[in-house]
Amino acid sequence: MISKSYLTLLSLFVFMIISCTTETEEIVFSLEGKLHNNDQENIHLLRASGLNASDFAVVDTLSIDADSTFSASYSLEPHFYQLSINDSLEVPIIADSGQNITINFSSDGGYEITGSPDTDLFEEYEEYRMGILREVVYPIRGQLNDLRDQNNPDDAQQIEELGARVLKAEATYRDTLIHAVQELGTSIAIYPTMVRWNGDKHIDYYEELATDFSEKHEGLEVAELVSEKVRILKQISIGGKVSEFTAPNPSGEEKSLYNNLGTYTLIDFFGSWCGPCRSESEHLGRMYNQYSDAGFEIFGFGIEFERDSWLQALEQDNRTWTNVSTVDGYESDVAADYAITALPKNFLVDENGIIVAKDIHGEELEEILAELF
Repeated sequence: MISKSYLTLLSLFVFMIISCTTETEEIVFSLEGKLHNNDQENIHLLRASGLNASDFAVVDTLSIDADSTFSASYSLEPHFYQLSINDSLEVPIIADSGQNITINFSSDGGYEITGSPDTDLFEEYEEYRMGILREVVYPIRGQLNDLRDQNNPDDAQQIEELGARVLKAEATYRDTLIHAVQELGTSIAIYPTMVRWNGDKHIDYYEELATDFSEKHEGLEVAELVSEKVRILKQISIGGKVSEFTAPNPSGEEKSLYNNLGTYTLIDFFGSWCGPCRSESEHLGRMYNQYSDAGFEIFGFGIEFERDSWLQALEQDNRTWTNVSTVDGYESDVAADYAITALPKNFLVDENGIIVAKDIHGEELEEILAELF
């Protein structure tokens, strides 16, 4: 005979199982929408990862009904997602708890998203960001690229001057974005903006933001990522100590940063594909020749995608100082440790690896080196 106490315990156990299952399957957000026709073959939902929100992994494949509609509900964490249509059109979605998100597509390839205030905020940020690029950066960058493509030695000085102007324009662009980030508050929409944060000028704001964000989104992956991003930005701010790394030089020999530090060393992040980087080569060469005997070193790290292009650029630009690269673009651990998300980027460090200046170019670099040496 089964005892009453046994039945009571059994009932309690079943109740706990049901409760846990219900909690696990609790719907966090839903997606629905309508394609403009039924030619689309697949829809994938992807979730971003990493400090730069640049890696995406498929978390679901949605079914498309005969009337070109789709719908799905998810118990996934609030996060930055992307809806991929036929592996080509990519629709960014910032999904938070309790949102019922609708995406309707038009025949011209556009789409409209409703039901997600966080996505609205991100779209406003992107519109603001692209407006600055088109107005401030692209015109000068275009002039520089056109001149470099002509490959006329007589244009060397003008190329160097245009490169300096591009650097200033891009610095203005990044500094201005802080105003757009501030408009986002503690929305999850701040996560994909981290790739362009400037920690030196705004680290106090970002530290406060990370604290507030973690309180609002406690336990979520995005909260951990925001906090980690701010930690790295603080470490690579002036007064911080740079991380050690080793990487192969053009001959395949592993070179250590710390073993190649001079009295002062410019850690120069460079790309063979980066116009402003290439335009700086001659100027850096002059500075290296002038101060190397006094203890000035340059340690170049190539953010490269093709080894041959890197080697060719080193030879063409006569970059005779130490140069290394892992040839894996922005995906390298070094790029992550130094928060390298755009080029050019540099750090001037002392013999102990302490950052004394960063993002210094042209006349500013000359003035600082003249003071130090």
